[in-house]
Amino acid sequence: MSDFDVIVVGAGYGGVTTAALLAREGRRVLLIDKNDRAGGKAMTIRRRGYGYEMWPVLSLPADDSRFHELVATLGIEGEAPLIVPEGDAVDLRYLAADGTWRGYVGPSKQADDPLAVENLEATFGVGPEDVEAMVEMTAAVLTLGDDDVDALDDTGMLAWLRGYGLADPVIAYLASMLNLVFVAPVDRIPASEGVRTMRQLFLGGGGRYHAGGYGRVAEACADHLVGHGGTFLTRTRVERILVEDGRAAGVDTAAGTFRAPVVVSNAGIQPTVLKLAGEEHFPAEYAQRVAGLEPGWGMVGVRYFLDAPVFRTGMTMVFSDQSWWDTERYEAAHRGEWPDVPLVFVAVPNLYDPSLAPEGHQVALVGILGDADPRAVAFNEEAIARAEAALADVFPDLPARVERREAYSAHHVSNLTRDAAVPGAGGECIGLAQVIGQCGRSKPEAATPLPGLYLTGTDAGGYGCGTHQAVDSGFTVAAAVLAELDARQPT
Repeated sequence: MSDFDVIVVGAGYGGVTTAALLAREGRRVLLIDKNDRAGGKAMTIRRRGYGYEMWPVLSLPADDSRFHELVATLGIEGEAPLIVPEGDAVDLRYLAADGTWRGYVGPSKQADDPLAVENLEATFGVGPEDVEAMVEMTAAVLTLGDDDVDALDDTGMLAWLRGYGLADPVIAYLASMLNLVFVAPVDRIPASEGVRTMRQLFLGGGGRYHAGGYGRVAEACADHLVGHGGTFLTRTRVERILVEDGRAAGVDTAAGTFRAPVVVSNAGIQPTVLKLAGEEHFPAEYAQRVAGLEPGWGMVGVRYFLDAPVFRTGMTMVFSDQSWWDTERYEAAHRGEWPDVPLVFVAVPNLYDPSLAPEGHQVALVGILGDADPRAVAFNEEAIARAEAALADVFPDLPARVERREAYSAHHVSNLTRDAAVPGAGGECIGLAQVIGQCGRSKPEAATPLPGLYLTGTDAGGYGCGTHQAVDSGFTVAAAVLAELDARQPT
């Protein structure tokens, strides 16, 4: 007899969404995570009077998201309020071609800014014709039908943007934003993914955060699971997914063996198939494809604990015309040919929730594009050093305000979350690279060829960026698992 109806491996946002929704439906659910709390890569740490994530974590769309649907479905709005930024939410710092820094502070939704056109012209030095081209592009983002967007699966986002004749500074702005959203080369991001996500950004804004820390919703989902009869095992590593009689049958852990007719893995498709279950249990063609999937880039950087306010908004982006990366620019950086200014993103959690830092202080999470390979130490250290130099140039008072500094890199990401199952992987910011051939109709299915084994999270079953994609996947997988469990019930 099975111990549970479903075992969920990993308490990132895909895992906790799936687990909480299944427990709400009365299923016996076991959720297991190697960390001491839920949240995965979006986990919130609380120590020394600060609350923060290990790296910058904010969401789009800010409003009307799958997160809103999740907390409403579970009835946990009061336990994990979603904070949608109002007023000035974004600080853009752009290094113009003449070597001067230009700035723009405004709302996360440009539609809410009556001076958007004037600010665009002043910040990027563009003229009316350039603004008209951007308006035309924006209209396409908002009006393309679903079939037309689906048809863009094999079109790169950079080529799609350039098709509108956008000025270089506007390309730099949009490409930088897409780099940060997808942590992938902008020339290989499918326009189908890019257009849909830009539509969400234009209509719903960006930069949503959660009261109590971004991981608070995951923690509330885990609490909901336990409150509905489920079990949440923390500090427990899954060593193996059991396969018996040709189907998933449970998991082996240091705490013992647990059995269930359905196993859902939030550990990533490559670690799940190639390590936890074992590729011998899958069709050779499927295992070969999984082994060849490309991991996304890494996000590396520093955490600054500041003894006085430095940043004005919850989001800051620093960039130039050279900062964004396509495939060629990424490879050039690996050859030592770095841009004049790296693309830098800063999130300040206590500007959303003041309780996350002592009064008068700030915690600033700085992120830079990096290599997902935990062994790429020199490259990632160079990225961090260049980002810190750029921030000190833009914010001259920053170095004097740093009370404590903590660097993080790809090996920290891998240690906290995803095991490396293929060379060069483990420290990816999101999961599989959201590139042509791995998205849309080419995205891996949530149901694997091994009966009883499903994937949830950013690698399968959802669409969007980052944690929004993970929650979307969680809804999809929960529905599929419920259908399977119902079908297994004797009539």
